[in-house]
Amino acid sequence: MTHNNPSLSRLNALTFVMRTSLLGVCFSLVSTPLHLARADDASAEPAVLPELTVSGDSVPGSAGAGYREESASVGILGNKSLHNTPYSVDVYSRELMDNLQARSIADVTKLDASVSLSSGDLISENNTVAIRGLSPDSETGQKLDGMNFRSRAKDLPLEHIESVDILKGAGGFLYGFGAPGGIINYTLKRPTDAPTRTLNLQLMDSGLPLVHGDLGGRFGADNRFGYRINAVHESGDTYINEGESRRNSASVALDWRITPDLVWQVDALKASHNRKGGQWAVISNADGQSSNFTPATPIDPIDGDKRLAPEWTSYESIQETWGTDLSWQMSEDWSLQLAHRQSDSYRLFHLPGIFANTDDVYSAYLWSYNNLFESEQSQLQLSGEVSTGFVRHELVAGASLTETVSSNSGSLGQSGNLGTGNLSDPEEFAEPYGRLAKSAAEVEEYSRVKRSELFLSDTLRVGQNWDLIIGARHGNLKDEFGDYDASKITPSLAVIHRPVAWLSLYASYIEAFEQGGVAPETAANAGEVFDPMISEQQELGLKIDRDDWSVNAAIFRLQRGLSYTNSDNVFTQNGEARFQGVELSTKTRISSQWLLSASALWLDARNKKTGDTSLDGERIQGIAREQLKLYSEYRVNGIPLTLSAGARYVGTRPADPRGQWEADAITLLDAGARYKLAAGRVPVTLRLNIENLTDEAYWLMSSGSSSLAQGAPRTVKLGAQIDF
Repeated sequence: MTHNNPSLSRLNALTFVMRTSLLGVCFSLVSTPLHLARADDASAEPAVLPELTVSGDSVPGSAGAGYREESASVGILGNKSLHNTPYSVDVYSRELMDNLQARSIADVTKLDASVSLSSGDLISENNTVAIRGLSPDSETGQKLDGMNFRSRAKDLPLEHIESVDILKGAGGFLYGFGAPGGIINYTLKRPTDAPTRTLNLQLMDSGLPLVHGDLGGRFGADNRFGYRINAVHESGDTYINEGESRRNSASVALDWRITPDLVWQVDALKASHNRKGGQWAVISNADGQSSNFTPATPIDPIDGDKRLAPEWTSYESIQETWGTDLSWQMSEDWSLQLAHRQSDSYRLFHLPGIFANTDDVYSAYLWSYNNLFESEQSQLQLSGEVSTGFVRHELVAGASLTETVSSNSGSLGQSGNLGTGNLSDPEEFAEPYGRLAKSAAEVEEYSRVKRSELFLSDTLRVGQNWDLIIGARHGNLKDEFGDYDASKITPSLAVIHRPVAWLSLYASYIEAFEQGGVAPETAANAGEVFDPMISEQQELGLKIDRDDWSVNAAIFRLQRGLSYTNSDNVFTQNGEARFQGVELSTKTRISSQWLLSASALWLDARNKKTGDTSLDGERIQGIAREQLKLYSEYRVNGIPLTLSAGARYVGTRPADPRGQWEADAITLLDAGARYKLAAGRVPVTLRLNIENLTDEAYWLMSSGSSSLAQGAPRTVKLGAQIDF
């Protein structure tokens, strides 16, 4: 395929401009000019930082440690050793996010084959993230410091985040009632003992600059008070032709060490993001008419920078959250924690769907409405240890109350045809009506769900080689609009065996209890609420943790209720979705200079028990059988230059419920480099990242959907990090 990519023609010029402008900005920001060391000038500062020594005991999560973390937050079990956790959990560190210049969860997870390729949040809504083929619950699938953060999309700004933990599979016992599509847990940046003074600059080749400041430290008697402040501004052109993005965010995290054993934390974060020039989705059908939701042969992939929608289209999101946490270390073995988090997520949807056939004939249909999603959770948790003979018990008990409320603009929302055209030269349709005011998002409440839960677990440590986890969560799920009030106990059982210290074998069983699906606004039965569902997951795995390398492997099977939008555009919940597969990953330091990360997922996801013989046994839409991802870094000997490269492969994906058509497989290549130097006494890190190096055109898909989204074109990011 020949790609008409304007970014290619300006790549060289922009790269030169980016290099010179960012270097100039970096050096003008520091008080001491850059000095090159000379033999006759003993006081001169070196132009480059000394070579870093890489060792097996490097800081966890750092490049020197191969980006391997030792522990993670695992729901109510707290911070646990990954090696001794009977679940599949991956942790993405701050240093990894910085070196990838990640601006969204799509960038962070590009190293993990268990997480699907997704569109990021630069053009419109990012709803294509899937973990082991399942999308995280939009009401309870995202957490901030372990507490519920309600957001339909995955667009929390990563600049404020210290690390991201992803639990793969059902998390009902660990995090509470919700769909089994994994849990994304963000850990907010917190006060640091040593002062933090960092400025990050980034420029994308499309002309999108970003400025991010990060300040932190402690003060007062005995350094009892801590603070961490982050602020971000981004405004400019996106990779879509004549597309625009404007993003602002700020966060503050404070703590008070009332006594050495009693600590109070409070935090707040607000983020806004407005994008123009995108569409909701591309829907392939036979006639290109907007009334036809019946899937047909997918159209050929369209270059990622080609704008299909009018430039006035808009998607805006505003995230607001605050939280507080009081932790009391009652004794050496017992602790008590009381936490609360509240979040509001606003969404303005003023986007068309593009209905197209293989002749490139298309119709554009505009949906214009807005939403407000609210979430509030309070949790009390007691944790401690006791011994009974040769068995050591790690006990956790607690209670949680969560409420989520969703509303939209109701009858104020508008929708209608914009017109028809040909994709070879998309039309600039006139805007038929303006965007709704933010206040309209509260006109019509359509979901109010309360979850009251009690949980209890016992991790029995039997000698040095065996652990047994027994846990249960009892709760009540009340959906006012679904007209149900249901209670359920969801158990969890797991066993871990360590025949040698560096090898752990595990087996786990976990259930998830989730509210019924709600038909999306774009469905013919928009707003319809369905009954709650139960999911079951079994998993066998092994984890190897050596000084210079690690391996994780898991075999899993998950069964849940099947929800999908049929060819009549009616959202339905009927039958069973079965996901079973094999997951492999390794991180290794081949030498003191060479790091390698590799992961693979083989997944069989099928429809079962639907009552429709043409649907039963078919693969679930949008889910590939196999995904492979590679990433490597090489530190050049003698100079502080690190080169990186990555490759991602996604197999074919069913494009209709009955398996008649498939979206093509995807192979993407990435490259990068970073260089460390000193401006006076100030360390500076320069970064270059090139994503989709060969500028492939490809389709992204969502789990259970026939909708298509353009993949991003070749994207160049040049950045500078200055640590004062």
